[in-house]
Amino acid sequence: MVEPQVGLPSTPGARLMAALAGVLGSMSDLEDYLNTLVFAVMDNIDGCDAVGVSVVMEDRPRTAAYTTAKTLEIDAVQYAVGDGPCLDAFRHQRENLVDLGGAHERWPMFTAAVESGGVQTLLAVPLVTGTHCYGALNLYGFARHAFDNCERELVRMAAARAADAIGAIVEIDGARQVAAQMEQAMASRAVIEQAKGVLMGRHGVDEKQAFELLRQQSQRLNVKLRTLATEVVSGAHAALTDDELPA
Repeated sequence: MVEPQVGLPSTPGARLMAALAGVLGSMSDLEDYLNTLVFAVMDNIDGCDAVGVSVVMEDRPRTAAYTTAKTLEIDAVQYAVGDGPCLDAFRHQRENLVDLGGAHERWPMFTAAVESGGVQTLLAVPLVTGTHCYGALNLYGFARHAFDNCERELVRMAAARAADAIGAIVEIDGARQVAAQMEQAMASRAVIEQAKGVLMGRHGVDEKQAFELLRQQSQRLNVKLRTLATEVVSGAHAALTDDELPA
């Protein structure tokens, strides 16, 4: 299981690395870990408004964790057209820092099809461990030139941790089994999105806050996120009261 964190690191880099510590032993650990990772990156990197992790397994890209549905939408366009900053980062094991408004020459099919939803900057960092690349860690910013060199070094460290975590589970279960488990995890996302909608309507919060509600309650009750989401949608679980809402 992922080990609980102690202490209160004072700098963004220390907080980010503390959130990403731990030992993984199963695919469910990896799901929880990657969900923790995307929110830790978003919370500790200035200018970052959304984060996703694209994992390529058995020659198929999947979004293994994300902070908002906008991440899924942008990723889905890349997967559909077979090209874009994230897939390029994976294929060539190189970073892509992209102004979406000026990326037409490099990825014409992607830029022609994508609805940015206000995203202007995209940073894709490959997930490399040893001789393997498992995908890309993708950051989205609503401002232009959203990520400076100092912040990019932190992102590289987070990408390396994510790659190590994925590699560890692949070593335990094998790539084919991990790919199959990711398919199951993707199937559960529909109910998580529904639960977020329920919480947004019930508490008047935004998408990020709604997911944080689910995540906090999942940890507090020690139940899987998808299980809690199913209970919220069915009305079996009232989730949090108003005085427990995140700031």
